[in-house]
Amino acid sequence: MPPSRAHIRATVEAYLSRHADEERDALQGFLAALDGTGEPSSRATLPGHVTCSAVVIDRDRRVLHIDHRVTGLTLCPGGHIEAGDRTLLAAAVREAGLRPGDLCLTPQFLDEPIDVDVHDIDADPAKDEAAQQHFDIRFAFYLTAEQPPALALLDEEVARAQWLPYADVRSPTLRVKLLAAEPRGLDGYPEPVSANALIHDGAGRYLLHLRDDREGMWEPWVLALVGGKRSRDDATLDATLLRELAEEVPGLQPTGLMPFAVQEATSVDGLAVPIAVYAGHWSGDAEAVDLREGVLLTWCTVDMLHRLRLSPGLETLIRRHAAEHPAAKEPPDVTGPLADEAPPGTEPHVVGVHPHLHDDQGRITSGEIATSSSQRHTEPVDVHLILRRETAGGPQVLLSRRAGQVYAAGLWHLPSGHLDGPHEDIVTALIREAWEETGVVIDPAHVRAAVTVHHRNPGGASRTGHFFEVHRWQGEPRIAEPDVCDAMQWTSLDALPTGMVAYCRAGLDAYTTGARLAVHFQLPGDAVAFDPAADRLRLVPDMTDRKDPDAPGAAIVEFAEQAVGRITQWTDTSWAREESRVWRVHGVQGGTWYVKVHQSKRFHGREVRGLRTWAPALGAAAPRLVAADEALRAVVLTAVPGRPLHGAVLAPERERKVFQRIGVLARRVHRASPPRPAPAGSGPAVAKADRHLAGARSHLLPGDEEFVRDLVRQAKDLPPLEWVETHGDFQLRNILHAPGPRAADDEAEDSGPFVAVIDLERSEPGPAVRDLVRLSDAWHGRPDLLAAFLAGYGRPLTSAEQARLVIDAALDSVSAIAYGSAHDDPELIERGRRTLARLRAEHHNSPSPTGEPG
Repeated sequence: MPPSRAHIRATVEAYLSRHADEERDALQGFLAALDGTGEPSSRATLPGHVTCSAVVIDRDRRVLHIDHRVTGLTLCPGGHIEAGDRTLLAAAVREAGLRPGDLCLTPQFLDEPIDVDVHDIDADPAKDEAAQQHFDIRFAFYLTAEQPPALALLDEEVARAQWLPYADVRSPTLRVKLLAAEPRGLDGYPEPVSANALIHDGAGRYLLHLRDDREGMWEPWVLALVGGKRSRDDATLDATLLRELAEEVPGLQPTGLMPFAVQEATSVDGLAVPIAVYAGHWSGDAEAVDLREGVLLTWCTVDMLHRLRLSPGLETLIRRHAAEHPAAKEPPDVTGPLADEAPPGTEPHVVGVHPHLHDDQGRITSGEIATSSSQRHTEPVDVHLILRRETAGGPQVLLSRRAGQVYAAGLWHLPSGHLDGPHEDIVTALIREAWEETGVVIDPAHVRAAVTVHHRNPGGASRTGHFFEVHRWQGEPRIAEPDVCDAMQWTSLDALPTGMVAYCRAGLDAYTTGARLAVHFQLPGDAVAFDPAADRLRLVPDMTDRKDPDAPGAAIVEFAEQAVGRITQWTDTSWAREESRVWRVHGVQGGTWYVKVHQSKRFHGREVRGLRTWAPALGAAAPRLVAADEALRAVVLTAVPGRPLHGAVLAPERERKVFQRIGVLARRVHRASPPRPAPAGSGPAVAKADRHLAGARSHLLPGDEEFVRDLVRQAKDLPPLEWVETHGDFQLRNILHAPGPRAADDEAEDSGPFVAVIDLERSEPGPAVRDLVRLSDAWHGRPDLLAAFLAGYGRPLTSAEQARLVIDAALDSVSAIAYGSAHDDPELIERGRRTLARLRAEHHNSPSPTGEPG
């Protein structure tokens, strides 16, 4: 059923409660239609009916618009309500045309409209539609990804899609709302809009809430955390959580509520829902709580989680908390084994397989599955430690040689062992075995699942082995059980010894391929030792590719966590056309940093040098270096407040103040160390001009190549310029601007808005004008911005600097065109052509070495 009349009226009234004074009169026709007899959501209802639109906002504060072929209008994606739309919000999500999880709500508007507009639609004889009015209800959404996704457009209806800054949004009423909300933080960056409480008693129990099983209920009939979504009256997420607790479980007041993690969920309408999870302590009687929402409240222990129906991600969240906050005392015995579970102390385990069957229409089959025998098969479960270290010669793993009265004596094996019983999980078993066999101490947070191997030995006995990778530990590995181990050594992964247990070798071979699951069933007569001629390893393919291209590698995670502690969230913020990788990370205690992996050692060395030399002179206006690893080409940096100036829309007076501050930053960079004479042969980069011109030639206009070659000829006569410290890529995308005042540790003389620089990987000594090559496009046609920059810089450019700037800018633009042509990047090509056109217009004749027209 489509949204009801009552739902539509409630949505409009919620909107008018924000804008009643200025908009109730304009919406009188809409309100009257809601009082009429026609179905307000039906497109057949005349003279007007309800439509819904999606106001999709990206990280550059731009709004998605669609150019319609028939009407010629440029509008946000939207349309009529359909029978399957549960709510108006669901209709807007559908009309956006993106995948589930691509959008999330904004903290400023949540699930209420940002705008309601009434507009006239002309008659369409081709569709036999009369003139009508659309009562368009518009909802604001953020993109969850850093970059806008590819859009699937209907060619017969849509000419193109485009992203417009707030100030250029086509709808006047929507444009006013966006600009008014921008100072309140409407910046395109997703934030949690719900808050949940992870309540524990300190003794290993967690309080879970069974949700109602009602139509339209989010995650119905599952055990979840207490909490809920933010309302417009909640000043903070802390307030959201306290309100939800008071509404759902009045009287339950957990102590020590602190942010613990951000959980990602998906709503019934397909929206991504970031949830702030707060951990707190309470140890009361769950059955005595006055439960106002849901079915029941109950205590659960970690060892029960695998057999409960939980909300997505909750089991992982609870296990993580339990690992990071071990129980201070034994929990009360509130649960016993299920009727078909083995009694305590039984070591063999039932190993279950769960077929996921579906027909050609995607429907999952259900029903009883008959067992092949009257008694369930049990087999041992063991754990294997891949203790790994990185060396100049490649990765190495720790092996031990078995000795004494044990299976496979004399053969090399990984440190390993069995579960002691049903009280022990596999991670706990791994940590215990590592300590007993090698003397090293491992934090559960540093254990990574590697591969699971189902093994059968030559005698026909089977077992399941879980192999875990660990990069970080305490202590030096040693032979801690000399009665069963007589040697221990680090061995290269690509040079494993021949005298090795076949089962262990199969696990390591599967691990090196990146497989998740493998089968190693040996045949009667096979040797216990690995024999290449009788290799029984069979890899089980993954349902999907294992590696997330946006995720950091294990070595990067380990490096970053050594620097800042446990990290709870990694968000890829890399530029689309750059080869270096950047992630914004959030720590378990709430801190934010950036982790960057450079594309080459040269880029890494330049950024580290800049961060250690001139960046400290900028104070809060540049990131601080937390840690660097030359082998990984990685750095951890402090987060700098603000958003990139690229694409920002500022009032002219504000813009001038910002450019003055940019001049101040450039002055500080260039004065961070004394100037020095330019090295011999360090003039403009003319040596690559021929190659770049050849690559760009198909995109050049008549006269472009002659203009550039004339500049190249004159470059050799330019006087050398002093060298100073430079940023190297000083352009608006690498300059951040925050709407608040300047930082407290800025120089007192530098009043004005806060401006900062990031991305120092091209930083190296050079002429000062090196930093103005790409920045100069920003003040084209705006002499007031150039004047503001020079006022902050503290001096005008010399004539030689002006001449060098023209030459370097021309060479840089040709290089950009050539690169864009080779890499199919039309935006880069257009930027280079635009710069060349500007330079030719400003300098009808090439500048002479003195900077005067020739």
